[in-house]
Amino acid sequence: MIDWKENGTPVSREFNDIYFSPENGLEETRHVFLKGNRLEERLTSSEAHHTFSILELGFGTGLNFFAAWQLWRNCKNRSKQKVLRFTSFEKYPLERDDIRKAISAFPELSEQLELFLEKYKLLVPGCNTFLFEKESLVLDLWIGDAIRLLPETSGKFDTFFLDGFAPSKNPELWGENISLQLKRLSNKNASLATFTVARSVKDCLSGAGFTLSKVPGYGRKREMLVGVYESEPVADVNPIPFLRRISTSKIPEKVSILGAGLAGASIARALAWRGIQIEVWDDHNALRASSVPMAVSHPHITKGETPTSLWTLRCLGNSIRRYSDLLSKDSYQISGTLQLAGEDLPWARLEEGVKVHSLSRELAELKPELGKNFSEDTKGIYYPSGFWTDTPVLIEKLLDHPNIFLKQGKVGSIHFEKEEWTLFSENKEILSKTEVLILANSFGIESLLQGLWKESPFSLRSVRGQLEILEDPNIDSEKDPIYVGEKYLTPSKNRIRVNGSTFDEFDLDPKIRAKDREEILEYSQNTFQGIHWKQIKVRSDFVGIRSQTPDRFPIIGPVHSPEPFRKIYSGMSLPKNRKKEFPFLEPQKNLFVFGGLGSRGVLTSLLGGEILAEILLNEPLSIENSLYSSLHPSRFLYRKIRNQD
Repeated sequence: MIDWKENGTPVSREFNDIYFSPENGLEETRHVFLKGNRLEERLTSSEAHHTFSILELGFGTGLNFFAAWQLWRNCKNRSKQKVLRFTSFEKYPLERDDIRKAISAFPELSEQLELFLEKYKLLVPGCNTFLFEKESLVLDLWIGDAIRLLPETSGKFDTFFLDGFAPSKNPELWGENISLQLKRLSNKNASLATFTVARSVKDCLSGAGFTLSKVPGYGRKREMLVGVYESEPVADVNPIPFLRRISTSKIPEKVSILGAGLAGASIARALAWRGIQIEVWDDHNALRASSVPMAVSHPHITKGETPTSLWTLRCLGNSIRRYSDLLSKDSYQISGTLQLAGEDLPWARLEEGVKVHSLSRELAELKPELGKNFSEDTKGIYYPSGFWTDTPVLIEKLLDHPNIFLKQGKVGSIHFEKEEWTLFSENKEILSKTEVLILANSFGIESLLQGLWKESPFSLRSVRGQLEILEDPNIDSEKDPIYVGEKYLTPSKNRIRVNGSTFDEFDLDPKIRAKDREEILEYSQNTFQGIHWKQIKVRSDFVGIRSQTPDRFPIIGPVHSPEPFRKIYSGMSLPKNRKKEFPFLEPQKNLFVFGGLGSRGVLTSLLGGEILAEILLNEPLSIENSLYSSLHPSRFLYRKIRNQD
């Protein structure tokens, strides 16, 4: 994929073109992309907004990203911007060693390089998020063809780095399809810069509305191109109107969050590191699933590229890339997960899923033979990055931020008036007033919305789960992977294992059941045969109540009142209305939800919290548009209408 000239310049085998100038690649980047877009001036401008967003075509060695990061470091204290977002597209991502070799030519970038390479793993096709919280920096690295992926990108950008290989070598990256997407994604006065002045490129960009100028190039390049999008931003034209995003420049001074479980803690942290004051209300429900010790996480691979597999793969990489910054090694362990094929998870589905998703061995290995520890015909899939997490510690660390303030109390009802939300206790006493309200209080979300509108736009199911805390004196059991079948068993940590879990939607009795304990142990002893079960004792039991949606996807985003939603969108799916344009219905102002995480809460909460922060603050989303449609809270109202039509 990459060759090296004698002077150390990297060259693409695919396009037979250099990644950066052999004279001085870093100075070329500074001249073309940083100075060409007047980045330092704009980052420190008095007219700055909360987030400054850069979109790049052609990540390559990451040199432009590292240079922009270095500039951000140097001027962040002088900037009114709180966050720098860097979104980049790369069809052929380089290996870690190649990136290291290329960037090592510029010692001043060594610190950023090492911070990046620590997180450069578990890449999947589509969007991969890298969060550098202490740097107030987010990188979204999209892997794949930009022509296909740009339409999946949402949000508005302030600057474009057009740094694909030369138009003569890679014409697809410079065509009209690309330039029209840049127009769709442009903020007013968004700038662009590129090394090329090819006529075809100029025609496409000017046709999309960019005002272009030639300026002196770098080194032997006599000229380069810069441009500005001076028109008003193009409105979001999502074909599903309620999914369209509203452009807003107002940043809330205070946000109140109900619930301090995984969902509440994740969104609190996502907003807090962005500089927003957060008030978290919690009633310390002992039965919430966020209290589960050693919760297990791994991808859920489907036969095709379904939202389930796409979502969990993105969440896996995001979580592991963040854990080293959040948790000590005693609070989580990447032990790998061995998932067994069975009736609910046929072997053929696993085989096809690994192939369809183009999963590397870093992400998944098929295991047609599992050896003496399992019955002869047992097959499975091994996820090297499957992990367990001490959930209460994760929540504690997420809430440990100077911008987060914990409040004790149960909110019984909510009311919106005069641009402000009022939170009432169950005794109708005022607890607090806030500009923005986020409901992340698990199975309490529905009752608050029913009190507000007399009905809820979605239903949340409560699911009882019981698991067993086991004592295992065998030291070697710490080397085990997580075993997952109909039940799961963790490796031991300090001689403790967790064995679970039941799944009961009908009997929510919080008391421990002996029959559930017997069911878990009987299955595990018969299935995970390589374990020294005679040495293991049950230390204690745990019962938790999960909250999940009917489709087992979380609800993340703004909320629509059901009655006006039905009035506006009824009949939308009828053939006679196929060409009719339905208006955008604004959701309830400054009200958001994050809930229904179900049994995948540990895996999905961190990325879910970031996504909700991006929605609230109008940042580009860290997932595909099509995937977000599977997470939007109003998807259930929309499905009801379609079924009735």
